[in-house]
Amino acid sequence: MSGNTFDVAIIGGGIGGLCLAQGLKKAGIHVTVYERDETPTSRLQGFRIHIDPQGSTALHECLPEHLWKIFDATGGDYAQGMTIVTEQLEELLRFRGDDVQNDPVARHRSISRITLRHVLLAGLDNSVRFQKRFEHYEEMPNGRFALHFEDGSRAEADVVIAADGVNSRIRKQYLPHAEPVDTGVVGLGGKVPLTDGVMALAPHYLLNGPVMVMPPGPCSLFMAIWKRSPQASGPLRMLGIHEVPQGDEDYLILGFGGRPEYFGLTGNPDSISNQAWKEAMRRIVMNWHPDLRKLVEMLDAGSISVNRLRTSRPVAPWETTRITLLGDAIHSMTPYRGIGANIALKDAALLCSKLAEAHRGEKSLLEAIDEYETVMREYAFAAVEASRKSMEQSVGERKMFAVAKTAMRVINAVPPLRRKLLSA
Repeated sequence: MSGNTFDVAIIGGGIGGLCLAQGLKKAGIHVTVYERDETPTSRLQGFRIHIDPQGSTALHECLPEHLWKIFDATGGDYAQGMTIVTEQLEELLRFRGDDVQNDPVARHRSISRITLRHVLLAGLDNSVRFQKRFEHYEEMPNGRFALHFEDGSRAEADVVIAADGVNSRIRKQYLPHAEPVDTGVVGLGGKVPLTDGVMALAPHYLLNGPVMVMPPGPCSLFMAIWKRSPQASGPLRMLGIHEVPQGDEDYLILGFGGRPEYFGLTGNPDSISNQAWKEAMRRIVMNWHPDLRKLVEMLDAGSISVNRLRTSRPVAPWETTRITLLGDAIHSMTPYRGIGANIALKDAALLCSKLAEAHRGEKSLLEAIDEYETVMREYAFAAVEASRKSMEQSVGERKMFAVAKTAMRVINAVPPLRRKLLSA
């Protein structure tokens, strides 16, 4: 490294890593992403994602203008209100969303992970190395880092960014004490194609945003409708996508959360078959509203995804070096606030801006990275804690459930009380 010129290696080509790569390339900083996937299309799967105002702002800062316009055109509006109901679809509480939808940048969007990945990879053909499973790093006498990969190859860089997710190998070597912990909760996700029949069964509350079903027992069911933006086809053709990718059709998502023992299953959740999980879902909803039972029955057992939920714990400040981390690699969180990806995008934009300042000679690299880590730790671990609390409220024992239902019925029956609560 000489003067203000340095090169950056990003380990991991997920949402946060690719957003950072786009921003660094835009700032004129040499960057290479090392991704374990075999091809650019290996990860074209998964559910859609809610990009909130902070995530949208980060993408606007990092993406070149033409890619931002494509993202903006393909990201449909997201109804950010939320309704909490009982297992019999009785309304307990309704939250209204924040009023930012008129902001052309900082607003809520719903976008396919498949589409977002296409956008984030666009223009990075010469900067992403696929089939590179990171193994370990070592610092060389000249201050640079040697990166070793499972295929026996190696690379060098001045700055190394861990964006390799909850199982980050860089974190294991660099901050071994910062490993996330198992919460003991599993998340079960599945899709139901959004047909007219499904819409007839779906709770009408879904038209105003996601719905959380809270039965008396220690589990929860998250429901949301995901629809593609009607204006998406034209911009997607600019990325070489001429038809809706498989698995990216409109759908209703059903996401259960609970402890394996509540589902009546024991042992390693990863060793339990999808059919066994489907039978467990059937048992749980046996006495629920008939419409919910029918929707659960429509889930294809083969498409059910099982996720053992882990969460990071606050990590005390560490000595700043030219290795740093973003996203799940340092602050993994449960999905209960739906903010993990947005915090990773916020990391990417903040780190990009700090590295750009070092590139322009406004501060040293270590100063830039230290400023990023100081700010990141504060907002990221606050988000981790909020996510953990939401999970515990959703899947914990609810001994006061009957009292809460009665209280909410009173509030809902008295219009002045309801208006005051909803405007809070």
